[in-house]
Amino acid sequence: MRLVSGILAAFVAAAAPALAASPPGQDPDWPCVQRLVPKLSAATFWSGPDPASVGDWTKEPNVASLVRQISPRRVKAEEGERAIAAFADGIAASEDRPRLLTLVFAGLFEEANRERSALIERLKALGRRQKELADIASKATEELEAIPANAVGEAAERRADLEQRFTFVTRAYEGGRQTLRYVCDAPVQIEARLGRYARALQSRL
Repeated sequence: MRLVSGILAAFVAAAAPALAASPPGQDPDWPCVQRLVPKLSAATFWSGPDPASVGDWTKEPNVASLVRQISPRRVKAEEGERAIAAFADGIAASEDRPRLLTLVFAGLFEEANRERSALIERLKALGRRQKELADIASKATEELEAIPANAVGEAAERRADLEQRFTFVTRAYEGGRQTLRYVCDAPVQIEARLGRYARALQSRL
């Protein structure tokens, strides 16, 4: 009984953030300590020509190729910066250099926002699941506390069933917490890499 009580207390303490009310204005499904920023602003990263005024980046084959090459998260920022430098060095004197580099930024910005949006939706789904698990465990806790540890018959069977359910839920909840520790950093990493790319492009305008 002491072991079960200890596990219950530990879980309640760990699940408290999931059960707590969200701050005013905060999406209730957002599970990360980082502030939720649903969409990035180009002005935060770019001080060059207006990306909206230079056309469609997908219509420039070389620009589109570079964007698709370096925008995936698996590509290290250093590799992307080298590719940007090579692209910039290859721009002919007769070409509109500021326009092409701004188009590259526009493409990278669009792809970063798209990838962040998908991650945010995944995180919110995980947040909802964590709340559901915490709620299930909380209800199981209340029922367990109402059944004596030395219960017999149907009550003992009910207690054993609740303990099994509680164990499953706590394992699932802890797995979700481990996932969130990793995934919550991903949007920030996307922003940081976009910032590095923007600086690399602006230095060559």
